Amino acid sequence: MNDLFDISKILDYLDFDYKHIEESRIRQSLAWKKQKLEYPIIFCGDKLNYKQENIPDYNLKETFYDKSKMLCSQARLACQAANGHSDSVPSIRANLGTGILLSCFGLEQEVYPDKMPWLKEHLSKEKISKLSPGDIKIQGSFERGLEMMHYFKETTNDCIPVFVMDTQGPFDLAHLLLGDQLFLELYDDPPFVHHLMEICFQLGIKTHHWMKEAIGEPLTSLHHSNAIFSDSFSIRICEDTTALLGDEQIREFAIPYSVKLAKEFGAAWIHYCGYNEALTDALLEVPEFKVINFGHIPGHEYEIDFCKNMEKFQKAGKINWNWWPKFKDEKSIDYLKRLHYWANKGILAPYISLNDTDFKSASELIDIWKNMK
Repeated sequence: MNDLFDISKILDYLDFDYKHIEESRIRQSLAWKKQKLEYPIIFCGDKLNYKQENIPDYNLKETFYDKSKMLCSQARLACQAANGHSDSVPSIRANLGTGILLSCFGLEQEVYPDKMPWLKEHLSKEKISKLSPGDIKIQGSFERGLEMMHYFKETTNDCIPVFVMDTQGPFDLAHLLLGDQLFLELYDDPPFVHHLMEICFQLGIKTHHWMKEAIGEPLTSLHHSNAIFSDSFSIRICEDTTALLGDEQIREFAIPYSVKLAKEFGAAWIHYCGYNEALTDALLEVPEFKVINFGHIPGHEYEIDFCKNMEKFQKAGKINWNWWPKFKDEKSIDYLKRLHYWANKGILAPYISLNDTDFKSASELIDIWKNMK
């Protein structure tokens, strides 16, 4: 830690408007249930104030091993969310990488100062074939992550919600556990893949229970991503590897297990990186998947037809929580109007980066948003 920074006084730097944050929780709860609001929800952050800039920031390797350093880095992000005075609800987590749940099988990630941890260690097909749910244990980095979560709650006096560590979906976990061999086994040995998927489904259940218990979060609600609050869905499921599959494999090997996981906790919201039309279509068909978020690949941001995508979500009765790029030569006010049109229909919950606009502050942007018709 920076010797000049007293972590026990972290709350002095978090001058949040807690009344506004509570109002944001209420607004989000209504929006995810498709109830009409005075103006549609919007997510936008803003820069740190002068005092908050004094919270030390650390590289990813330092934060992986030090709970105080992790808290500082996470607090800086929470401040940015809170300073936007949008509908974002600030939250923090033990940000320990996509492979963190696999430490419950004894597998550990490689850690880097300048990029997120990555799991390069896998189990053999033979070892996986012998796995049972009883082999899933609290150990290694996952156990240390639970300790971080307890530490965050104690140090902040529960003033910032803590959300769960990185929760990949069952198919993502299967890819992490076995490695790229998974793609061959889909064709060579489907029964083995289904065994693997069942193990990863059980891993998702157990780790969610352990993490929610650590932070005192109900099984029927969640805070997530330094933005989201919901009392109508309670976990996030990632389908990053699933986005590499075709429709047949998506529907046989991935979706059924994600549906089972969502049902264990009532409902879920879904994230995946990149864009796969077949995956989006399959996700939109599932009643337990309430909100869907996908990525835009740098350099290919305009390859997804925005209006057709919104019409697809409208037809399915689902909500898209997403950052959408501003069109080339599109004015900032026209960009807001385009997003507002679909947000007002309850289809889009947009995240807007100030860097994509010429507005001077999040407050200016939000004021314009509130008064749009």
